[in-house]
Amino acid sequence: MLAARRRLLYMLLVLALGSGALAVTKMAAWWVVVPSTIMLLGYTGMLREASKADAERRELARTRAAAAAAVAAARRDAAPVPAAPSTPPPPVPEAEVIDISASLISAGQEFYDQYADAKLRAVGD
Repeated sequence: MLAARRRLLYMLLVLALGSGALAVTKMAAWWVVVPSTIMLLGYTGMLREASKADAERRELARTRAAAAAAVAAARRDAAPVPAAPSTPPPPVPEAEVIDISASLISAGQEFYDQYADAKLRAVGD
């Protein structure tokens, strides 16, 4: 991630320097420098916020690691707790499966297949 950020920063620097060189040599108008400068300034602002977020993430990871170490030390130093007797899980109710195909055949009906008679129908029917 850092390599991609650095690569884009260098690309924007080259773009700003190149547009500045074109403006100084009068090969381009002065306003050619404005877009590249705005992009460079915006990207440096974004990099600053990203570095703050990275620092916060590192601090949070350090805090979590310290808390996990403290919990592990407390568990290690604490007397073992006897295991509570486990109760069996409640029985799972069984589902009733209803077979609807048998009721349709006994009634003399069939499932409708919308593609079965596609060749017999005209368009728009």
